[in-house]
Amino acid sequence: MEEQIPHSATVFTPEVLATAMVQAARDHPEAEWLDPCVGDGAFVAGMANLGVPSSRIRALDISTNFASRDSLANTLRGVDFIEWAADNPESVDRVVMNPPYVALNRLRGLPLERALRLELSEGRWLPLRANYWCAFILCGILCLRPRGSLVAVLPAAWDFAHYAARIRERVFGAFGEVTVIRSAKPLFPTVQEGSIVVVARRRGEPSKILRRFEASDLHGTASALREIAERRVPEGTSVIRRISTDAGKQTRLGDILQIRIGAVTGDAHYFLLTEAERLERGLPQTAVRPVLSRSRHLTSAIITQEEWENLRDSGGRIWLFRPSGAALRHQAVARYLQRGQTGACNIAGYKVSSRDPWHRTPLPGRVDGFLSGMSKGLPFLVLREMGRLTATNTLYVVRFKNAREREDRAAIGISLLTSRVRREFERHARVYADGLVKFEPTELGRILVPIAESRRNASEVFLRATELLLSGMDCEAEALADEWMDNAEFSLEQGRYREASAKRA
Repeated sequence: MEEQIPHSATVFTPEVLATAMVQAARDHPEAEWLDPCVGDGAFVAGMANLGVPSSRIRALDISTNFASRDSLANTLRGVDFIEWAADNPESVDRVVMNPPYVALNRLRGLPLERALRLELSEGRWLPLRANYWCAFILCGILCLRPRGSLVAVLPAAWDFAHYAARIRERVFGAFGEVTVIRSAKPLFPTVQEGSIVVVARRRGEPSKILRRFEASDLHGTASALREIAERRVPEGTSVIRRISTDAGKQTRLGDILQIRIGAVTGDAHYFLLTEAERLERGLPQTAVRPVLSRSRHLTSAIITQEEWENLRDSGGRIWLFRPSGAALRHQAVARYLQRGQTGACNIAGYKVSSRDPWHRTPLPGRVDGFLSGMSKGLPFLVLREMGRLTATNTLYVVRFKNAREREDRAAIGISLLTSRVRREFERHARVYADGLVKFEPTELGRILVPIAESRRNASEVFLRATELLLSGMDCEAEALADEWMDNAEFSLEQGRYREASAKRA
């Protein structure tokens, strides 16, 4: 069975990291320990050094190759942990692991079949696009007794991969306390990216607190783990409070926003232009309309004239060809229309042929802001502060039903970045084979969002939280949004939220 898993899936844990992870799990005299992928035995050696007798340590590995440290535990080799976990639920108190990192679609035989049978939530199973480490985390949770602890070193994909979102949700929901340590530099000599260490405690207790610490390297990570072992919070830790919104303070997103699809051109290649293409064709600005045509055009919490001009100058397709009135008599416009009629535009297509005139794309009306509707990330709100700016149908345009002031609108934007709403987005997402995430307007409208009772510092917090999100710092963005929603007197300078100083690698 081991030959059905690529050898590249396994990287051995440095001793200093293994020892610190075991220390962070904390022993007690009756605790039973498990290393589900023991490898060369770095973790069981750490357990032995901590004073844990072999009678309280179970070690498993799918490999049949004997290791010198196997005697430090009750070691079973040639065992598939996924199968073992199904027969041994709530059987241990501590799980410490460095699970294999390999895409499920690279597995074969029984290991793949068993992984794909793991349930993420009711009616949802681990998808083929996920990674094998996800299966180990799910089974690690399954094996733990109430109040048990799990410590795992994981790839950076924990933070950003869409398939990892539901794994994070399971971990956050399964434990009373979770600390996520991110190392900016690689923890393994053969791995070129940063890594994550998750320390999850008190299995089965209500989710109360989530912390995050940014370490610079292996030694910084080990130092933070040792502090956690001593029941201290490492200096610089961001405290992420999962928002506690009750039903009386929620509303459907559709009750506060009208969400519509952007303009449907029928032939984006013809109707959407870069600034260079507009100039090359000699088209006047009276013949075009400024647009956002890609989710990557949502570059800030607020799109101003300056933000749009940056997109224009960087070569984005930010003009919609839509001439009318006097512009139709311009020679360059006439030539471009003729070019469309002679094959450059799919005039026979349904969307183009069904409108009169064919070159006038219907626009969505008043636009207050934008939402990504089809991208590789979850939706977030962007406000419009540029006249005439609209969007095409890879984005959604929004109109606020009651919120007229910028602070009110910013507060709604913050609510969409809270951890609870992000998890709701994940549950309703339609994920396609290439990782594209799509939502329908009606689905978005049914999402429950918290109602902000205070608008204090809303614009400032909205700008900063969105900046964090766009920088790939999703957890920090959620932390800031959660804290603002939960604290009417919150400010960036005085609030309990503290942004980690280290940036992602």
